[in-house]
Amino acid sequence: MTKGAFFHHFASKGAFGYSLVEEVLAQMIAAQWVAPLAASDDPLETIAAEFERGAAALKAQRPILGCPLNNLAQEMNPLDSGFRRRTTHVFESWREAYRSALLRAQQRGIVSTSVDPADAAYMLVAQIEGTLSLARNSQDPETLTTGARALRGCLASMRAPPH
Repeated sequence: MTKGAFFHHFASKGAFGYSLVEEVLAQMIAAQWVAPLAASDDPLETIAAEFERGAAALKAQRPILGCPLNNLAQEMNPLDSGFRRRTTHVFESWREAYRSALLRAQQRGIVSTSVDPADAAYMLVAQIEGTLSLARNSQDPETLTTGARALRGCLASMRAPPH
């Protein structure tokens, strides 16, 4: 694309970056983490399975790149409040999807009533993003395996006891 064509569509490089967050990264997060919960009977299993599916894809690539949303947020948020607002919105949407799914699962007796859905959603997003960051840093695919195992353990601890 020529410089003229680029600036025909975007007023600046910043506007392009904002569009990337709002249109590409938000849809990527929604497709992997939000949409699967809409039809899920067991969000605990769905969250674990989606992480494992994503981890398998990351294990196959070199270098291991981690999460594009988190990577961009880490790089740009300290420098640009527009990026910070946009990436924060995507993270909040992700956490809200988890919170809602966990609350519905509590009401169906899948998730223990001792679990605070908002706190658990926050912790789950942080655990997933932390594992992806550690894998990017170490470039060791086993980091993803360990993260998946730890995530399954955490999710299992939220499960309501059988009646």
